[in-house]
Amino acid sequence: MLKVSVDRVEQVAKGVWFSDLPPHQVRMFGNCDSASGTRSVILLNAAEFDPASESLMFEVEDATVLNVGSSANTLVVLSRPFDESLSEGSISGDSVMSRGDREFLEQCRSDLPDHMNRAASALLAGVRARSPGELKRGQSGRNFSDTPDNFWYVIVQPRVEQLSITVRGPVETFDGATHLPVKDDRGNTLFKVSGEQDVDAALNLIFRAKRKR
Repeated sequence: MLKVSVDRVEQVAKGVWFSDLPPHQVRMFGNCDSASGTRSVILLNAAEFDPASESLMFEVEDATVLNVGSSANTLVVLSRPFDESLSEGSISGDSVMSRGDREFLEQCRSDLPDHMNRAASALLAGVRARSPGELKRGQSGRNFSDTPDNFWYVIVQPRVEQLSITVRGPVETFDGATHLPVKDDRGNTLFKVSGEQDVDAALNLIFRAKRKR
């Protein structure tokens, strides 16, 4: 297996990094049908991060390209526990993703096709890059709310192969902000994600939501 090292990596959360990888280098890690927005997104199955040298090491086979953006702004997200033995005093094998977030992605893998799995992973990675928290499964089993603020809420919809997302705030706060149609949901705002091409727009709407703090 081919192992690569990416230098000048900025860790923004546990298992989430920003790097300056231009689009042609991102494509070296695999083909991707999604090429929207300015930011590239790479999902890793396993990796080693050395905070001292700010380098991220992983096998090429462990990388999945979720989106190829138009700039060198690249988000790298780890999808499973990893060994931080390169970091002095770290705990090896510590989970980098909360239980609720993992349950959401597992539900998507179970209920949705591959292109929607990639969209769900990119969406959650984009949220966690800017807002720590944890998704909490609701009583229906396919609905998840983001705790502790609950400023967005997502339902996995296997029959229509979509994610239904509700964000806190009235429709007029979001109307016209993106290409995604929005509608009222009992005083809040609802929209749908149908693929990776909708992820950037969805993140724009999610972070327009009213926050409690």
